[in-house]
Amino acid sequence: MTIQQCRYVLAIARSGSMNEAAKKLLVSQASLSAAVRELEDEFGIRIFDRSNKGVRVTKDGAEFIRYARQLIAQYEVITDRYHGDDRNGIRHFTVTAQHYDFAAEAFVSFLKKLQDDYSVSLKEARTAQVIEDVLNLSSDMGILACLKEPGGSYMERYLRRNGLEFRELLETRPHVFLGKQHPLAEKPSLRLEQLVDYPYVTYDQGEGGPMEFSEELTEHHISRKQVRISDRATLMNLLLSTDCYTVGTGIMTSALNQGSVMSIPLESTDVYAVALIYRADVGLSEDAERFIRVLADVTGSGIEV
Repeated sequence: MTIQQCRYVLAIARSGSMNEAAKKLLVSQASLSAAVRELEDEFGIRIFDRSNKGVRVTKDGAEFIRYARQLIAQYEVITDRYHGDDRNGIRHFTVTAQHYDFAAEAFVSFLKKLQDDYSVSLKEARTAQVIEDVLNLSSDMGILACLKEPGGSYMERYLRRNGLEFRELLETRPHVFLGKQHPLAEKPSLRLEQLVDYPYVTYDQGEGGPMEFSEELTEHHISRKQVRISDRATLMNLLLSTDCYTVGTGIMTSALNQGSVMSIPLESTDVYAVALIYRADVGLSEDAERFIRVLADVTGSGIEV
């Protein structure tokens, strides 16, 4: 197996067609087909089912593609480290997080402290993408929240099974986020039944994701009106312009929302952990540790760094 063969398989899977993939890769379709057959023969699996309508990824093929993505990502990390910008002293750091404004504020503070040449990135993504980015080394670390349970959460067990470390940043109870114009904005606390007539905004996690991948911090919800979104800017617009609400950590810095969004405790027995995740076999870089210290300052978490 070669890196080139893995790249070919990913290109075919993206295109859904041998012919289209060959055009994009600037190779002959015969060479592409031969490379795939060699892989299938080597591992004794069928990666694609072929028909006159194109190609379809098989069950074995889907598993192979997941590993191939990780392999290529790690190959690129090594290539960048020894042949890319890192050789010229450019620092690289990437963090992928669920949609938290405190992560954005921490990233701004972190950026202000950098003096050398650098290439840094903050990505906001679905829960599954946060985990995948850390697994395949596209990100140095991830930030996500999960329900705490006796004996450890589902999320923590899931991450450790996949070779990821789970490092708790802070513990929190659910809070309701809503605009200061909302009819419930003056309440000192809220119950779920008070929210049932208002639209509930959630981040779309895609089809088939576990319930535990939800970003909204409440285990049970009874709202009759649901709004699904994919970015934090849309959430802010909805909260500021409508009677929508969402449920989150309770940490929303005034520097970013200018006091226009209220954070009200939700009467709930749920307790959540906001955690940092990273590859157990790789550990944390110096820049990752620096970013964690900035996160601790922004959130007041007191995490040991």
